[in-house]
Amino acid sequence: MVPKLITIDLDGTLLRNDCTIAPTVRKAILTCLNTSKTFFVPCTGRSYQNSRFVLGDFPAFPYYINANGTTVTEGSSGTLLHASTLPLETGCAVYSLAREYKTFIEIYHGLTAYDGAAGRQNLKESSCSKDYISQLLYTNTHLESLDDFVFDKKHPISKFHIVCVSQREKQELKQRLSRIPGVFPISTTDFNIEICREGWSKREGLIRLCQILHISPEETAAIGDSENDYEMLQWAGCGIAMGNAAPEIKKAADYITGSNEEEGIIHALKYLGLL
Repeated sequence: MVPKLITIDLDGTLLRNDCTIAPTVRKAILTCLNTSKTFFVPCTGRSYQNSRFVLGDFPAFPYYINANGTTVTEGSSGTLLHASTLPLETGCAVYSLAREYKTFIEIYHGLTAYDGAAGRQNLKESSCSKDYISQLLYTNTHLESLDDFVFDKKHPISKFHIVCVSQREKQELKQRLSRIPGVFPISTTDFNIEICREGWSKREGLIRLCQILHISPEETAAIGDSENDYEMLQWAGCGIAMGNAAPEIKKAADYITGSNEEEGIIHALKYLGLL
């Protein structure tokens, strides 16, 4: 059965390692958008504004699931349909701990993400690729410091994305963060830490969107590669892991396609009966 809705992760899935989309993959998705009634929904750790920028060669998708499922947005209008946020005291505790280390701290609030000057400098010293850094920072709101944003204005935070310059510090920070009540940090790369509200993942964002559209799990498919894709691949009627996916992600999948460098998305779409 052709799914009514497909969620597609970006980094490591739709995007190649240089953060671009293969022309053949772009053409295949555009073909599906023009010939099928299936909802194609980007589902990513990135913010809504950043995913719109990265996917600028496409017309607006009908919906976007962002910040690891904590925000669900109507595509063309940017109307926020759902947002899950951390308790204020939890956000303050996470930020206070993360800034003790040499880190880039990215705070997701609403449709975009915020960063500070010291963090931006640390990001340049990290092992992140220049392509990734350029994309990541392009749509962010750049502040001199995040202190006022967190401690004084007390903005609700959907997600923390923390990049550590040192691997040793990353492991230490991740362990310390996990001791904060209600915090379960995950890593989607060797150098980062991501934190959302307790029990929240891309799965919950997908569930909220399916409730709005009256679509059952059996009528959905999800494609991904990283730790933050695990729950949604398990929940979807058909979970598809990329060839470059982590071993535990492949175990959660119903089908394993090619890698993000091998037109894996095209093979997945053929498997789902869309091409």
